[in-house]
Amino acid sequence: MSETEQGGVSRRTVTKAMAWAVPAVAVASTVPVAAASEVPVTLTGVGCKEPGNPKFYRFQVVITNDNNSSVTVYFDSFTVNGVNKTPVDPTSTTVPPFTQRTITVRAGTFADSANGTATLFYTLNGMSDSTSTAFNDLPPTTGHGAGCLLQVFPYQVDVPL
Repeated sequence: MSETEQGGVSRRTVTKAMAWAVPAVAVASTVPVAAASEVPVTLTGVGCKEPGNPKFYRFQVVITNDNNSSVTVYFDSFTVNGVNKTPVDPTSTTVPPFTQRTITVRAGTFADSANGTATLFYTLNGMSDSTSTAFNDLPPTTGHGAGCLLQVFPYQVDVPL
């Protein structure tokens, strides 16, 4: 008997279709995640503190997108010496294909401006990660902060790869 004489599609036909469809879906869904995991996000250690109390910090972040599609990095929170703060300004950035973006992120308010460790928590293509740096003697953004490389906020520059 043929499938049409039985009044439906045979189990064998359904099984063949599934055998082809399932692997194709699995392979297609892993490609963007693998590509995104290779986009480094680096907290460089270049930073400044804003004067006043409570304190805000500014830190330089470098994102290198050597993929052929844009990637969006969401800045989730910022921790300085164990104190976690949200939101981070800006909250996200989209980096074009084959581009290295240097961007300044700002977070606060912190009770003091002690030296120590900063950690930026971010999400890239649905995967959470973090980048950390130690810092010491950060210059202020005004007054004696002439040595601060992050005077202008927001700051962003793109360099083609």
